[in-house]
Amino acid sequence: MEEKCSIEVLSLHKRYGDTKALRGLTFSVEPGEIYGLLGPNGAGKTTTLKILVGLVRPDRGTARICGRSVTSQRVEALSFVGYIPENPICFQNLTIREFLEFIGSLRELSREDVEEAMSYYLEIFELKEKRNEYVSNLSRGMIQKVLASAAFMVRPKVLIMDEPMAGMDPEAQHVFKEEVRRMVSRGTAVLISSHLLDMVEKFCTRIGIINRGVLIAEGGLDDLRRRAGEEASLEDVFLKLVEES
Repeated sequence: MEEKCSIEVLSLHKRYGDTKALRGLTFSVEPGEIYGLLGPNGAGKTTTLKILVGLVRPDRGTARICGRSVTSQRVEALSFVGYIPENPICFQNLTIREFLEFIGSLRELSREDVEEAMSYYLEIFELKEKRNEYVSNLSRGMIQKVLASAAFMVRPKVLIMDEPMAGMDPEAQHVFKEEVRRMVSRGTAVLISSHLLDMVEKFCTRIGIINRGVLIAEGGLDDLRRRAGEEASLEDVFLKLVEES
């Protein structure tokens, strides 16, 4: 039976100098769920995601992917993960094709699987004609599509994304969301951090709002609306709860 994977964040603490980025943050993301992590600038969203993908070590607490600790079982935990960072990080001296082949080799995909995945994602993201273009020559939106292709092609059981659609045109955003939904239908657990509240409102199945490193509200949109009035938009809910906190 295929293993179902979840994301667990348990009482995470992280300090940068005198700044407490996380102060006991706890939440979880279940298989087949799109969890939107919201918060004002400096709330701790990016720190949380970086801990989950092994780029930052927490001072205290536990982060687990598919039951594996991202600190003590880092390699095994991250083998389940596809990651799209907030700041586009690619090898600028590689072409799109070379970059995707490199990612495939890192994840030990077969040449056939890499070729099949590249053909599919370059087609749906309209990058096929640019597959031999150097990453350094691409726009921000195109780089995001390349990073999305790299994250999707490894067939992750957990997908972690920080502002993944930045710079994408509406058509690419639609393709991106449909592909994420397709993976979710197969049981992928998705965690997305974004300032695009309209997108989160329509796209995510559950939402967590953090401020100053702690979770201040969590639930489906209807659950959160009850905190700010039944007709409230996610933006209204977000502003009210952050102000109250």
